Amino acid sequence: MTHPSTRCTLRCLVLLRAAAFPLLLLGTVAPSVVAAPIVVGIMEGYSFRQGQENTIGMNGLNTDLRNRMVGQNYYSRVFEWGQVDEARNFFNLFESSTNYLLGYSRGGYQALRVANAMLADNKTITRLVQLDPVRCGGTVTYGADSASDCVTIFPPSIQSSGPQVVPTNVGSATNYYQTGGGITGERNVTGAANVNVNTLLGDSAINHSTIDDNVHLRRIILDDVFSRKDNNRLMTGLGGPAGFGTLAMTRNDDGSTSVIDLPFQINLNGSKYSSMYVNNNGNVSFGNAFGAYTPTGFSGLPVQMIAPMWSDVDTRCGNCGEVYLSVPTSDTAVVTWNNVGFFSSNASKTNTFQLIIRDRNDLIGSNTDVEFRYDTLQWTTGDASGGTGGLGGAAAFAGYTGGGTGVPQTLIGSGTADVLTLNQRSNIGIDGRWNFAFREGTTPGTDINNPLLPDVRTDGWHFQFTTTDTSQLVWSDPEVVFGYDYRITSGANFQSFVLPVMGDNIYQLWLGTAASPVYVADILGGSLYSFSDLGFNDGVDYFGIRGVETALAIDPNDVTAFVTGLGFSSAGTVQWTQSPLSIDVSPVPEPHATALMLAGLVTVVAAGRRRLRAQAQGDT
Repeated sequence: MTHPSTRCTLRCLVLLRAAAFPLLLLGTVAPSVVAAPIVVGIMEGYSFRQGQENTIGMNGLNTDLRNRMVGQNYYSRVFEWGQVDEARNFFNLFESSTNYLLGYSRGGYQALRVANAMLADNKTITRLVQLDPVRCGGTVTYGADSASDCVTIFPPSIQSSGPQVVPTNVGSATNYYQTGGGITGERNVTGAANVNVNTLLGDSAINHSTIDDNVHLRRIILDDVFSRKDNNRLMTGLGGPAGFGTLAMTRNDDGSTSVIDLPFQINLNGSKYSSMYVNNNGNVSFGNAFGAYTPTGFSGLPVQMIAPMWSDVDTRCGNCGEVYLSVPTSDTAVVTWNNVGFFSSNASKTNTFQLIIRDRNDLIGSNTDVEFRYDTLQWTTGDASGGTGGLGGAAAFAGYTGGGTGVPQTLIGSGTADVLTLNQRSNIGIDGRWNFAFREGTTPGTDINNPLLPDVRTDGWHFQFTTTDTSQLVWSDPEVVFGYDYRITSGANFQSFVLPVMGDNIYQLWLGTAASPVYVADILGGSLYSFSDLGFNDGVDYFGIRGVETALAIDPNDVTAFVTGLGFSSAGTVQWTQSPLSIDVSPVPEPHATALMLAGLVTVVAAGRRRLRAQAQGDT
């Protein structure tokens, strides 16, 4: 099948980020271990009377938590301080889990009520953290709520009078209190480690209103949650015969489920869906089921598709695994292809992989996180797709379709035998796990705040992007030390580039090869430079940038810290690497002859700098 090319009606901006992830080494994949996910319940603070039932600080903590826990087995939800029963029911969704309960202000007291309620359910709380907990009622007046106010305004189900005592089903508890001012929180919770946060952080200004927003205390909490991750490759503990939920469909070849209604909405490439189809052949589709068994790439398909491993899966063999579906919470759906064989009814090799879709309801707007997770990968191709014994022929593809606001993308190795190494590689630094953020319908890489993450390897950061026309600029955000080298590994050459405006805004351009680079000239950030103006009409396959100020102390985990634009000489799929340079050992020689041409270019592009900078900041 051939597909028509798709052109962007507007300039597509593609972001790529290389963070300081551990280098991934190829090797044997250890078998998965069924373990317990982390379930985090967060109780907000303040009261309805004060009109502050949606405490910004705790919602922000939840967002930071979800960003930190990408690729891990976790669930989190924020509750209003009176939603004791709702929080209790949330924890009870899971048969086995590591339960982390957190509460602030009146929510800090209500966290105790949640723990006490779970005592009756014979459920444990692994960790309880309170931030300046406050009672409402009894004989104590806190803020605007007197004892009579609590009885008059709040129903008994959410009143918070009574002693602060940690129940026996809590593994460990800490009360972070403040003495900096404002409402006086509880300073002696029985059964908890009571820690004065002003002393702990050396900041006397922290008070009741700011303790939930304090970045240093938040980091302590996030590190504490992260330390409890289960390190399991697949999302497990979902119930059912294999721990992955219920069977999505009976054993079949090229089959699909009926429409599956989701408890949340997915904004995929500008189209919103509240339902999907699970297709046996390693993908989910939206709008209609899709049974094609030979992968052809993600352009021109009649459906929107997300595919962790589009291939000819066959589960009819008696010793094959099957496909499972779980919707464990109102914002998460998990599809697992567990030990599945290939056509025709062959289980001599099996694959296990997973798709996780999360509604990022903690963010403003319509946002979704998509994860691919890979365990054992042994085959690429069914017999009807040119394969022999599960290999060769039209090998599996991993990626997703484009649309009105997105561009179809594939993971490196798709369509080749290298697709089997997806369980040994990653774009988030955890082998076998891949994450893609869909923000307001745009796919990763099409917005400055949503970069396409690199495949991190020992020889640098590997990127792949499919451009649809040469007017596109591809943006990258590597870790910056002193400088870095760009090298094409497949596809079109580099045709143009734009560096960010930072520090003294002067960089050095080097050409030639990475082994023998040649200094060309000093250049300016914010200006668009074209290699054709230097006589390289077909672009270049290498260029280096030096002179990045190390004094800027750029955070490699900040996706907007060093945004660089790249243009290519022709449309199509391009692969390139970026290698950071941490030591400057090259003296700067006299300028190359092309420096004079570059000097002229600075004047030519000056008028466009304001537009380029506005684009880099997300303005339109």
